[in-house]
Amino acid sequence: MTKVYRKGLPFSAEVAPLIGAMPLLDEYREPLMRLQGAWDSLALLGQMSGAATDMADTRSAFEALTGRLLDSLARRQLRNAVQQLQGRSQVAIDILIRNLFERTADVGFLASDGPLRAALSGAEDLQALRQRFAAYVAKYSVYDQVVLLSADGRRIAALDEARCAPLVDEPALRAALDPGRAFVEVHGPTALLGGQAGLVYAAAVEPAGTAGGTSGTAGSSGQRGLLCLSFKLEDELLGLFRALCAGVKRSVLVLKDGDGRVLLTSDPWQIPLGAPLADAGEAQGWRLDFAGRDYLSCSSAASGYEGYFGPGWTAQMLQPLQHAFADAPPERQDERARQVDTRALFDEELRSIPLEARRIQRELSRSLWNGKLKSRAQAQGSAQESNAFAVTLLNEVERTGDQLRQVFERAIAQLEDGALGAIFDAAGFQAELAISIVNRNLYERANDCRWWALDARLQQALAIGDAAAASEVLASIHALYTVYSLLLVFDNSGRVVAVSDPAQAHHVGRSLQGEWVGAALGLRDTSRYVVSAHEPCGLYGEDGHAPCLVYAAGVPHPDGGGQVGGQVGGIAVVFDGAPQFRAMLRAALPAQAGAAALLVTRAGQVVASSDERWHPGDRAPVALASLQSLPADRQVTGEFDHDGCVQAFGLAMSGGYREYRRLTPPDPSDLAALVLMPLGERLADGAGIQGQAAFVPQAPAGAQQVDVASFLVDHQWLGLPALQVLAALERQRITAWPQAPAAVRGMLGFEGRMLPVLDLGQLLFNRPCGDEAALLVCQTAAGQRLVLAVQQLGQVFVAGAEQLQLSPTRPGWAAQAQVRLLKGQGPLMLTLLDGDDLWRLVSGVAEPAAPSTPPALTLN
Repeated sequence: MTKVYRKGLPFSAEVAPLIGAMPLLDEYREPLMRLQGAWDSLALLGQMSGAATDMADTRSAFEALTGRLLDSLARRQLRNAVQQLQGRSQVAIDILIRNLFERTADVGFLASDGPLRAALSGAEDLQALRQRFAAYVAKYSVYDQVVLLSADGRRIAALDEARCAPLVDEPALRAALDPGRAFVEVHGPTALLGGQAGLVYAAAVEPAGTAGGTSGTAGSSGQRGLLCLSFKLEDELLGLFRALCAGVKRSVLVLKDGDGRVLLTSDPWQIPLGAPLADAGEAQGWRLDFAGRDYLSCSSAASGYEGYFGPGWTAQMLQPLQHAFADAPPERQDERARQVDTRALFDEELRSIPLEARRIQRELSRSLWNGKLKSRAQAQGSAQESNAFAVTLLNEVERTGDQLRQVFERAIAQLEDGALGAIFDAAGFQAELAISIVNRNLYERANDCRWWALDARLQQALAIGDAAAASEVLASIHALYTVYSLLLVFDNSGRVVAVSDPAQAHHVGRSLQGEWVGAALGLRDTSRYVVSAHEPCGLYGEDGHAPCLVYAAGVPHPDGGGQVGGQVGGIAVVFDGAPQFRAMLRAALPAQAGAAALLVTRAGQVVASSDERWHPGDRAPVALASLQSLPADRQVTGEFDHDGCVQAFGLAMSGGYREYRRLTPPDPSDLAALVLMPLGERLADGAGIQGQAAFVPQAPAGAQQVDVASFLVDHQWLGLPALQVLAALERQRITAWPQAPAAVRGMLGFEGRMLPVLDLGQLLFNRPCGDEAALLVCQTAAGQRLVLAVQQLGQVFVAGAEQLQLSPTRPGWAAQAQVRLLKGQGPLMLTLLDGDDLWRLVSGVAEPAAPSTPPALTLN
């Protein structure tokens, strides 16, 4: 990987140009460089006095690790920022495309409406037609203009005639009349809107009595016409853009056409309408210079929906570079998340940094240990002042090394916090996205059933009992709206009259059951609809007993003046929820392995899932009290354990969309989206040694003093007299010893002799010290040598002999064993062992005093 030097440190080429905009790096770079400078001074003093151990390798290792750490911090910051911008721009364009897909179906269906077709031949009252347009827009409020044109562009009727020119001569719209053309979508200034820009969907209208009509439809062939629907693009997107920009400081979301010009912007003061805006991808380092200002920028093309990709537009999100990295990474939102093994969240290089830092710290501790042991041994001679200086210098080196370690640990914790915070934020954001997609989709379902109930052909067919004509109309609608599994009409007794799918004709004649049936027949207002509970109703699934949502409305009598009071029955649309909900949830899934999304009720029942582990009717994987009380349009995040893994979750409660279920009180039928993202395994209490409190000795008291070399075994502080410890060793290969007892790891060479390696964790606590164990060589008064494997090296310090107390209860040791206790500052205690006692245990000279103690080891 190419490295570029910035501020004296190597950085990856992708982040090097951004370093100046990342204040977090200076927060760690400055103390690290300052401590390394202090270390250089200490090393120089040590070399001049000959008192200190060689620290050059450790210094170089820390310097190299500093570069890797800061580079990793920079790359993680860039990754988090880019993921945030990329994810939100993708959401913006994909939600728009899903919305526009519905518009393509709307224009096709409305173009087949009987009153529109009759108007082409002058058989329809134009005032009544305008009222019908108003009724349509009252249900589909995403439109602001509906116009019927003749083939030559003359206005026949318009919802808002004041805005529409009498003659609309626009070739792009007339292209909808071309043979085989289902519709056209055109954006730009149009006479339909008084010259203002808009997004218009147009489809050909066949005159009554031609191939587009139902059997029995009267009328002359006449000329074809053109239906135009103007979609409220700005009204729809600006609210979405504002929601997506919330929480991303000074950010801008724009919609661009195929030529890269801005069609819509959330902040025209930063990025104005009509401005040409270049893309900025990974090849450009995600940087964009616009109007003299540097931005971090990400663009997204449409993912497509049901094979539809829209007009070829893209969404682009930008954030000024000076703000992109200004805020500290989000902190962990759940204290228990600190007990999670987060290694799986990082790539191999990031995972190696804390391991390398611990390795360097171990080597430093070993080097300092050996320096202190050497100085303590020399202190027995006459050079007291020189040795005192050496010990002081080594203590200062140790303090500086510990400060370096602490900075590294804080930075690594910052990486972990940033990764976890980003995951919790993503879970909440993706849950909000999922429920938003669901709300927008179900809004269309509520509109569809109400509008189709006003179809004159269905009204007439139900009034005269013409099942064939009703089936033909339902089939033509179903061909346009593929999100349904079945459309049907029923009479006032609840008996099915016709269905849209001939394969499901067995439903004809059956009596529908469920509260929704009577509720639909009891409606007295064409603006009202009913929806069933998500439960089996005999209309969905292979056996007809799968749970589903059914939307229904009353069908008014054709002579009833548009009121349902004189209804001829009802219409029901069975939403194909299994694949449709699954597709919605998968569209909202974060880009993380193992993530899952569920749609649940307030009672915690699963409605749909992106994951095969959960099916409709199952209980949600976590019992959340907030489900019952969570207000509409609110989201919460947290974590829980599931199948041995800690899962971060985001839960977002539905708040409706436009007129659909907005400002309604909490109801058992409310839906919520639950997004799960795996974090890792839960760490056992006390797992790891990083949180182990250091043993701090009390100030030595009394004339007699003893030097103590301390170490950690099974999270307990032990020690030996420093004079009995010769050296701490680098990690070395241990030769296996066949038939050796469990506590003996094998043999190790030291100064020309093969020494037994005794695992103190296995010997004393029946728990081995592990592969990362430190090795130290101890020697008895008689000169026998033994290598001890311990968990971690501690300090070498001075204690007063009078502070040592004999251990009253130490099972497994002979009566002559010199096991003593030393109280430190605070509650910690250190057990001071004796090398001669350890040798007697190993060689079998002293037999255990209690049967619960591991058996004595025998050396040949």
